[in-house]
Amino acid sequence: MTDCDRPTVEASTSAGSQRRSFLARILALGAALGAATVAPPAHALASGTLTDDEPWMTRLRGSSRVIFHSHLATDGLAITWARTFLETQKSVYGKQDADSSVVVGLNGRSIGLLFNDAIWRDYPIAATMGMTGTENPNGPGGSNVVAQLLSRGVIFLVCQNSLRASGSRFLPEATRSDAAAREAFSTLASKSLLPGVEITPAMIVTLQQAQDRGCRYVYAGS
Repeated sequence: MTDCDRPTVEASTSAGSQRRSFLARILALGAALGAATVAPPAHALASGTLTDDEPWMTRLRGSSRVIFHSHLATDGLAITWARTFLETQKSVYGKQDADSSVVVGLNGRSIGLLFNDAIWRDYPIAATMGMTGTENPNGPGGSNVVAQLLSRGVIFLVCQNSLRASGSRFLPEATRSDAAAREAFSTLASKSLLPGVEITPAMIVTLQQAQDRGCRYVYAGS
């Protein structure tokens, strides 16, 4: 290589270094912007920027918050765990019910766990959920555990989308293809919830809303 060639090589090397430095700065800026736009929910919770769009959200309280969710009956495990949670907080840790927020969110087949006895008698609710009997074991004709937990501040939520689709699950198989029958059952199901149970638009969104507001998510099922 001649002397006159050397400045050209050095200039080329310098230009390459500048390009690499420029690309590195761009990548670093992109990473910083990405981190800034994905702030953890706790930040929003602390700053008070979350909106209470639904009444149940305003009733969340205490430092111990949990949502028990299921889309299958699982013998009512979500409801059982809600009671166990409150009892353990009280007997082991000395906490009162007011120190906790317990939410039970049900969708899919599990919504039958919150139907009243009348609809259990008239339709195959139990059979659809792999259970037996013509009375809801969680209602007044059974353990009445839902009413008991409601009195202790537990929030029971049912998915509106699942109510709309309930005819396809809970009607006798021979009538599930009848659109009018499915529509009628959906209306009946919405009116047949146990007293105190609330309807939310979509459980998949409700779960996210609950977690944004400090509730730990627990899936009650296998």
